[in-house]
Amino acid sequence: MMKNNASILALAVLSISACSSPQPGPSAPTFQSTTFSKWSQNDAAYRFYPGDKLNITFRQAPELDREVVIAPDGRISLPLMDPVVVADLSAFELQKILERIYARELVDPSLTVTPVEFASQQIFVGGEVNNPGVFPLPGQIDPLQAIVLAGGWNDNSKPEQVIILRRDRNGQIMTRVVDVKNALRDPSNLDIGPLKRFDVVFVSRSRIANENKFIQQYVLSALPIDFSFFYNLKDNAF
Repeated sequence: MMKNNASILALAVLSISACSSPQPGPSAPTFQSTTFSKWSQNDAAYRFYPGDKLNITFRQAPELDREVVIAPDGRISLPLMDPVVVADLSAFELQKILERIYARELVDPSLTVTPVEFASQQIFVGGEVNNPGVFPLPGQIDPLQAIVLAGGWNDNSKPEQVIILRRDRNGQIMTRVVDVKNALRDPSNLDIGPLKRFDVVFVSRSRIANENKFIQQYVLSALPIDFSFFYNLKDNAF
C-alpha cells in the first residue's frame, strides 16, 4: 500500500516545476580519492554516531555500569579510563576495546554494550529534486518514496539514473544507480530494498558516463555536514 501511495504522490509532483534551483549544502570535509565498493544487500553492523545513547554493563563489576551518550567529538567517558572514541564502531568492536582496557583494572572485564537510543535516523535526498535536504527516515521506504518526500524530481532531472550511497560493513562507500522512473510504472522493478540510516539518494541532471567521477564531483560535495562526516569517517573525521 505504501508503494502505491508513493507512486500516486510521485505522479502528482512530476507536474510541479522547481521554483528555484537547489542551494548548495554547507561546506564539508574534503574527500580523498575514493574507491567505491560493489552494492550488497547484506545488513551491515550498526555503527555508533554522536548522540547515540549506550548502556554498558559489567558482569562482575555492576558498580561500573553506566548509561552514556556519545559526545559530539565521538567519545564517551567511563570510570577508570580516559575518554575513548566510539563513533563508527559496532557494539561488538566497542565491547572488545573496552574489555581490553578494563583488563588492566579488573580480574573479569567482561561487559555488554547495548544501544538504547539512536540520535540520527535520517536520509539525504539531493540533486534535481524540488526540495533537497535531510529527512527523518519514516520507517521502511524506498528511493522513489524518498524522492516524493523531497517534492519529486524537477524538470531538469534524469530519474532513470538516481544514485544511492550507503556504507558497507567495512565502512566503504557502496553505490548503485537505479531507475526510479521505471519503478513509477512498476514498483517491483526497484529491487534495492528499504533505505537505511544515512543513505543518500541523489537525482542526476544528465546521463552518468562515469559513476565514480560523478559521485566525487557532484554527490559527495553536495552532502550536508553530518552526512559528510559520516561518509568521511575513514579519513579520521573524529
